[in-house]
Amino acid sequence: MKKKLALLTAALMITASVAGCGSSGSTAPTASTAASTAASTAAESTAAESTAAASTAETASAASYVFLEEDLGVESYAIGFRVGDEELAETVSGAVQALVLNGTYDKIGEKYPDIKDYLCLTADDIDASTLPEEGSGDPNYTFKHGFDLDYPPYSYLQDDGSVGGFDVELCQAVCEYLGWGYESVPFNWDAKDMELNAKSCDCIWSGFTKEGREDDYTWGITYSNNTQGILVPADSDIKTLADLSGKIVGVQTATSAYDMLEDSKKDLADTFAELKVYETYTIAFNDLKAGAIDAIAIDMTAGSFLISGAN
Repeated sequence: MKKKLALLTAALMITASVAGCGSSGSTAPTASTAASTAASTAAESTAAESTAAASTAETASAASYVFLEEDLGVESYAIGFRVGDEELAETVSGAVQALVLNGTYDKIGEKYPDIKDYLCLTADDIDASTLPEEGSGDPNYTFKHGFDLDYPPYSYLQDDGSVGGFDVELCQAVCEYLGWGYESVPFNWDAKDMELNAKSCDCIWSGFTKEGREDDYTWGITYSNNTQGILVPADSDIKTLADLSGKIVGVQTATSAYDMLEDSKKDLADTFAELKVYETYTIAFNDLKAGAIDAIAIDMTAGSFLISGAN
């Protein structure tokens, strides 16, 4: 009887011991395991908070600049050639239309969402029988494309030194279609006429407004429409053009916005505390972000591009 009791007692002790090991591994975590779990949970929580904060910051940045509902006016962008270069203007314009028909024009536009809604050429308006054939250009000819070196998204120098922008890509596509060589001739915008007249370039193709310059150039095709507007911080007290009175307004030299404020909109400009003229809109936008100026007079495509880059 004692032997049976001893065996029973031993069996119970073994069962208890096994149960104790199982309990230790599954229901009663050690201090180090608990600490590790807590740290992991905290890290996940911090990461989630960081992601949410970044998303909030991005949203705030995207909405930090807006255009006034009132604009300064609408304009047409075309390709400007030297007076008398009608044949060259006709050939380039024909190639642009051919690129509309084969889809290249829209394809390039898709890469620049700030521009695509302003593109004005459609296949329905084009007579294919009047266009130059693909590869019909002189293969020994190099077309020299003159453009503003800092006018995104139309034309600009990229960080790696290469050229980019809608106008640059469209011009390159024209040269490829005709079988010409392509040469980029970037310049400060206020030097455009000097460069063209010195024959450093064959055209000015860089968000170039036709209105008011009709007799100064031989004009190629109008390929985009645009609107000149006023860009301000979203939290600005400037809500209308009248609110610009007593404010410092920036503008790029030799642009349509500048011309408007010196001519058709001079009465408005006379109410400003200062019309501050910049070499490029990039510099003007940096001053707007820094609070050095109150607003910028700029075309909406270029302004939208600068806003998107501020995100």
